[in-house]
Amino acid sequence: LLGSFTIASNTLPASASALSAITGVVAGATAVAVVVTGGLGSILEMQALGVFARMSCASAQERASTVALPYFLSVFAALDPLWMVVGNALLVAVFGCVHCGVTAAFQRWRGVDAASAWAAMRFPSLTYVVAHAMHLGIFFGSVFALAMPDSRAQYRVIGVVGVLYGAAFPAGVCYLIARHTGASFTKYWQFSRKPLHERLLYPVGYWHPAAQQRMHGSMLTNMRGSHVYWCVFQLSVLCVVCLIAAVRPPVGGCHVQYFCMAAVLLAGAGVVA
Repeated sequence: LLGSFTIASNTLPASASALSAITGVVAGATAVAVVVTGGLGSILEMQALGVFARMSCASAQERASTVALPYFLSVFAALDPLWMVVGNALLVAVFGCVHCGVTAAFQRWRGVDAASAWAAMRFPSLTYVVAHAMHLGIFFGSVFALAMPDSRAQYRVIGVVGVLYGAAFPAGVCYLIARHTGASFTKYWQFSRKPLHERLLYPVGYWHPAAQQRMHGSMLTNMRGSHVYWCVFQLSVLCVVCLIAAVRPPVGGCHVQYFCMAAVLLAGAGVVA
């Protein structure tokens, strides 16, 4: 007899489904733990690897070996891109509302002014950290939904809204830095020219009051010089990578896609350096 045959099963074992759910929960909990401990740089690196794992150019072996990485983008990564966008957005909205409510309750309970309550409850810095961690999943899910060849109307609507949010969030953070804390940032240049003994005796830390540091968090207030926008620059570079990764290249065009992604990452690294 000449020829070949393949034995395949069209049923998914219950153990594999349970393992996928457990993997999502564990990866999501790990992402939350990394964010809470202040490792946003690490979580962005894991999310970038998750983007590579969800690319159409990724082989079956690569996806099998990196099955947990997309869950760093969203705990809903096992579902369709629509759930990634809506799920991450709901997580940010719920956390922000709860954080705001707890801060208001703390202010009324302690009878302090708003600035002291915001500083004590780390508002809005904790909400910003959560939004920062959820942002890449929202943006990637949006562009992925728009790039689907047979996407329905609701996918396109959610995709457009998600892409607009993905562009508005870094721009809003830059506006916050330039408008509300810009004067304090410009004062640092004057402060940096002072003698060393004056800088060591400067009473309020870098250039922010201590309460404002706690309110806005170290990501926004501990940046120096030209690195004040670094908190959103890295995120913006990865958003460009997401745009390239969501494109479905023609047959044999994966090497061009990988080259473009590598060029963007190298250019971003060169700007930072």
